[in-house]
Amino acid sequence: MKKKIFIWLTVILLIIASIVMINFHVLSFSKTNYYYDVDWLENKYVWLVFWASVLQNGTPSDILKDRLKVAYNAYKKWKIQKIIVSGDNSHISYNEPKWMQRYLIKLWVDEDDIYLDHAWFDTYDSIYRAKEIFWVKEVVLFTQDFHLKRAMYISKKLWLKTYWVETNLQRYLLEDYNERREVLARIKAFIEIEIFNSKPKFLWKEIEIITDEKIQNAKNKIIK
Repeated sequence: MKKKIFIWLTVILLIIASIVMINFHVLSFSKTNYYYDVDWLENKYVWLVFWASVLQNGTPSDILKDRLKVAYNAYKKWKIQKIIVSGDNSHISYNEPKWMQRYLIKLWVDEDDIYLDHAWFDTYDSIYRAKEIFWVKEVVLFTQDFHLKRAMYISKKLWLKTYWVETNLQRYLLEDYNERREVLARIKAFIEIEIFNSKPKFLWKEIEIITDEKIQNAKNKIIK
């Protein structure tokens, strides 16, 4: 009986130690290029805004609203020029990127500067697709602190040159729950990257983010 108890205690301690070590490893990637205010951010080109829940009437939740607001703030200050909004569009009647796009347009973001990623299933997929589908080599991530550190780990592991802007503008409902959930989410990200080298559920043809310079060159050719 004592032997069984010892074995179970050993197993439990090993599990706890693994959880702590993996979380420490993931968090260790969040020490550089971290900004609390868009004014400190150097001028970059592409940003990525992650999906969060909406209310039943279609209004963005406080978490999502703040991500979009901070991203817009960077946009209007010319810190960023193009936006990728990443969300789930798994059903014709459910289109998260479109809701995000509409909110940004209401904030006076030019529709041509918004690119929609319709195949969001988790943070890993969003960042992987930003690199492989949208040809992004340098990106700014906009999200809350609890989520941002995991996103930083993923992007660095995918060899993206990445900058991060925290979007904590207020206290949120279920904030403690989100923090606890991240403990397991970091383990999931670690397994996806370090063990399975996972690929997103959907990868299709590339989508080029057209620069303002290319647009102007095309206009000049038409004028000529």
